[in-house]
Amino acid sequence: MRVGLFGGRFDPPHFGHLLLARDLVEKGILDEVRFLVNYHPPHKEVLASYFHRVRMVEILIGGERGLRVDTFEGELGISPSYTYHVLRAYREKFKFGELYFILGADQMAEIKSWKNYFELPKLAKFLVLSRGDINIPEEIKRLFNPILVKHRLIEISSSEIRGRLKEGLSIKGLTAEGVIDYITVNGLYVGGSNYEVFVDGGSKGNPGVMKYAFVVRLDGREIYKEFGEMGYGTNNEAEYNALLKALKWLKENRILGAKIYMDSQLVVNQIKGSYSVKAENLRELKNLCENLLNETSAKIEHIDRRMNIADKFTRL
Repeated sequence: MRVGLFGGRFDPPHFGHLLLARDLVEKGILDEVRFLVNYHPPHKEVLASYFHRVRMVEILIGGERGLRVDTFEGELGISPSYTYHVLRAYREKFKFGELYFILGADQMAEIKSWKNYFELPKLAKFLVLSRGDINIPEEIKRLFNPILVKHRLIEISSSEIRGRLKEGLSIKGLTAEGVIDYITVNGLYVGGSNYEVFVDGGSKGNPGVMKYAFVVRLDGREIYKEFGEMGYGTNNEAEYNALLKALKWLKENRILGAKIYMDSQLVVNQIKGSYSVKAENLRELKNLCENLLNETSAKIEHIDRRMNIADKFTRL
């Protein structure tokens, strides 16, 4: 199986990304293209969080045959996301089949500036999208023996989309309607402050010594984290107390409208009213959290444990 890794920030993803990937599959060059969303790009900042960018790519490709999102970088927390580190780890996972790394001719021409660039040809074949307007040095051609693929001219960029959104202009026709709706609902790229808080709690022994952690990000950049022990209790008590600490921090810092992510499906469903809370002490904690959620206008959502960056601080 010929698998192509299409790495990028996708901040946000657009029809240019979709068409390039689709062409590679439809022309029979690759059997599958996997969008590898950069977890922590080493040289450029991102405005939307990793989780938002993954979701937008999922919406963009919409289950199209031969295309899928791979959350490999996020699951491993590869930071910074140097291509050498990513490919080396990915090769451990992808032991069979042909692995291709997709990049533009401009990137190929400058690849000597990449970390451990001379090791990269050992990890994957390099598939270069080119319009013939950029010369790749002969030294690089000999080292990488790249596969050159001519691609259509697509005049769309993520920076253009971000700029138009900031100016209040339409981005219809540049990306999928579902991506536009997602950007609007989540208030991305409009010049405001996007706060995200990742919360986790746990107890050793259940009941046992409780640990808590929360990590705060502003526009995709970590600005604060706090973790520690907080007495004796159950896992659920630890989750609620961790959430309570995070909400108190938001209130003290006068931050409104933050998105809170937890990997405890039970606690999230209880907060949203889907599940009842039987234990009296948990009902009290739930009520305190609900009051602070209302005061701070924060929203709470469930995420997979692998995506919860606070989890590593509470592992017992």
